[in-house]
Amino acid sequence: MRSAKFVLFAIAVVLIAACSTYKAKPEMNYYHGKNVPAEYIKILRASVGEIEFQIQVEFTVTQMQLYHLVLEGNSPVAEGWFSIRRAGTPSYSVTMKPSKGLAFEPGKTYRLCIGLQNPQEVQMTSSSYQCIVDYTFVFQEKS
Repeated sequence: MRSAKFVLFAIAVVLIAACSTYKAKPEMNYYHGKNVPAEYIKILRASVGEIEFQIQVEFTVTQMQLYHLVLEGNSPVAEGWFSIRRAGTPSYSVTMKPSKGLAFEPGKTYRLCIGLQNPQEVQMTSSSYQCIVDYTFVFQEKS
């Protein structure tokens, strides 16, 4: 009987420890992926509330959607899943809006990081997020 109580206690401790390590907004290290030449990623439109990219990168993945992040340093400003399907064109477009309470700021340097997973999924096992494509740019409003 005593060993059964010990096993239940051990399971409870493990569950509490697992739950306490999860963070809704993980502190991740976003490792640079393949740097893409400027001609493969273009900014079509940009305002403090929205940015539209035209991406002409060929991915060798089976997924039809990839996770796109706009990072300021190591902090996501905008993020989400976007389709990488091309409708008979060599590129696809992604329109990203900053997270609630954030805005793109003219003159600031940002990175477009494209990855295979949502950072919250990665955070369960690691604090490192690998960008498969990395594009650094200085934000300027453009219409």
